[in-house]
Amino acid sequence: MKSQFKKPVIILVQILIVLVIVEVAARVVFPKFTDDKVFLDRAFSRLLNSGVRFKSSSDNYSRKFGFTLSADSESTHSTGEYTYTSKTNSLGFRSREIQPATQGEYRVLLLGDSMFYGVGVQESGMVSAFLEEQGSPGLSVYNYSVSGYNTVQEMIVAKTYAAVLQPDHIILGFFIANDVIPNAIAFVDEEGIYSTSARMAKTLRNELKKSLGVLYYSTALRIIAHRVYVPRLRYQVASSDDVISRSYTLLSELDRFANEHNARFSVVILYPRDSVQGGMMQLWTNSRETGELIRSFCSQNSIDVLDLISYMNTAEHKQRYFFKEDGHPNEEGNALIAGAIYKDLVEPRNAR
Repeated sequence: MKSQFKKPVIILVQILIVLVIVEVAARVVFPKFTDDKVFLDRAFSRLLNSGVRFKSSSDNYSRKFGFTLSADSESTHSTGEYTYTSKTNSLGFRSREIQPATQGEYRVLLLGDSMFYGVGVQESGMVSAFLEEQGSPGLSVYNYSVSGYNTVQEMIVAKTYAAVLQPDHIILGFFIANDVIPNAIAFVDEEGIYSTSARMAKTLRNELKKSLGVLYYSTALRIIAHRVYVPRLRYQVASSDDVISRSYTLLSELDRFANEHNARFSVVILYPRDSVQGGMMQLWTNSRETGELIRSFCSQNSIDVLDLISYMNTAEHKQRYFFKEDGHPNEEGNALIAGAIYKDLVEPRNAR
């Protein structure tokens, strides 16, 4: 009888020894993950996948926008995948200077974050450049997208510059990976200034800690959770009613604003590489559900919407249209996005 239990006990002890060794090694190699506050800060940052609060001591801090890019600047950025030069106009956007409208011109204002900004590509490889080529002559595209912006900041940009720019069409790039949750924290105060809700941020942090469960109490499991589980939580949180409803409100507000300025309004739903890939990765994160919720809301509220998952939705597309390490669309991906925008949103509606 004793021999029947001896082997399972030995196996159990061996497993426990391995787990202890793994835990000790994790604490030695990743000491920062042993600190509760540091780990939760990192996990929360990964949940957001974007900056929300900006300190007044930060570079290019702006009380109105949170932050801006330097005006009339030129900077070159290099990684192992790409080298590109970014030039900004006098307002701090990677776009031309505002020119007086001409007869027959159809003017588009692009709003968005790094997905429209053009990370990794030269000016000729940006979505705005390809879109202009599609509608040339007569189509002028002003790209007022800024890496790291959420929909709240993009709305402030629209309200600040629409009067002087006088767009015929405002097109918003909505990136499901880092717009929805930040939109639930950020807001525009009564003075039109970018602000954030400490209460909402605290609520989301507490929900994150609760959702991590037992993973929170082991350094080794924290490392796994940070890498694998938090991205899944991101889309679970983003798709919850109390969080995504804030994005619905912002989209409705932008739609009303565009109508008040005699401009058309359209939303382009953009996805990260893992969503495009499909398969087990997409099933694990269930990220496409968030995009489907945004698409459904727009459709039900008569807001023009382009869901790019209909154009980019396979593992082959992931390899072809995105930088492999960086995760932003490459030049070929930007060309496809611009072509889809022109075909589905601009071309059928640019007659005034």
